[in-house]
Amino acid sequence: MNTSLHVKARTLRPKNYPVRFEVPDGKVPWDVAWPGYEPPYFVDPAVLANDRTVNPSGWAEPEDLPFGRHRFASYEGEVRLDPEGRPLNPRGRTGLAGRGALGRWGANFAADPLVTRDGPTPSSIELLVIQRRDSGEWALPGGMVDAGEEVSRTLEREFEEEAGVRLDLSGAVEIYRGYVDDRRNTDHAWMETVVRHLHLVPPLSQAMEPRAATTRRPSGGRSSTRSSSRGSTRTTERS
Repeated sequence: MNTSLHVKARTLRPKNYPVRFEVPDGKVPWDVAWPGYEPPYFVDPAVLANDRTVNPSGWAEPEDLPFGRHRFASYEGEVRLDPEGRPLNPRGRTGLAGRGALGRWGANFAADPLVTRDGPTPSSIELLVIQRRDSGEWALPGGMVDAGEEVSRTLEREFEEEAGVRLDLSGAVEIYRGYVDDRRNTDHAWMETVVRHLHLVPPLSQAMEPRAATTRRPSGGRSSTRSSSRGSTRTTERS
């Protein structure tokens, strides 16, 4: 197992998460027996408050999901289950049980547009990213896929919400589909995404200027929690 793609999920956490049970590289795989593994259990109160079985406008699955009758989907392949029928993170242990801030048990699906254009010099290229106001991290301007929603629709909606630019992404090419090493991930809930790339050419590339946008920050569904982001282009040299 490649543990390099499973680092943030073991070592980082949102501020309201409990401290993770320390998981060394050799103990990450579920196939490695570890009788002493006792991760804390945590579900964000916002997730419980948005249980869609009791809250008509909720976006989260119930805590008591009927696991025996539920089929879990994942871009990573067949989902492994624990003795209670709960889905297990396909990349292994994270040091935290439960769902954390994620609304769905198992994979929480996102879509991320990777939009580029030629840079100011012939050997450079610019990538559009946003800077989160809550964490300061740079990220692609993507978001969560609503239930039953086409990925192409998610890409365009989230791009407009996050970067403040309306853009036709129907021609974007898929370059990645799978697991995301995210600080919100737990043993029983994790992020997966589809990344599609679109390279802009003049005149559209010259006219596009990202601006600050106020965006939804869902966790496994559409929530009413909102956070601002700042759109920007980052220049890098072509390889």
